[in-house]
Amino acid sequence: MKARIKSSGKIVEVEDLYDDGTALVKGRYFKVSELDFFEDFEAIDWEQRRYELAKSAMQGYCIALGVNDDSETYNDIAIGSIRVADALIKELKKGD
Repeated sequence: MKARIKSSGKIVEVEDLYDDGTALVKGRYFKVSELDFFEDFEAIDWEQRRYELAKSAMQGYCIALGVNDDSETYNDIAIGSIRVADALIKELKKGD
């Protein structure tokens, strides 16, 4: 089962849960209250998340670069924005 460590935001695989309110994660024990559990981690709509991240990255690029009406510049920004979104999603899915 997947969970997020509240203090770091890292997504981890919970190896075991115990009656004393602790959880085993990579050989380390956490209080259950230190974790946010996902019912179904894979239920995340990664395509929607990709769109949202690329959109945000594109807005940042456009503001930072003061873009003119050059369509090649827009294409380059679009490609860069998608790469940023894909890299972030890859890191989010790692959970390490």
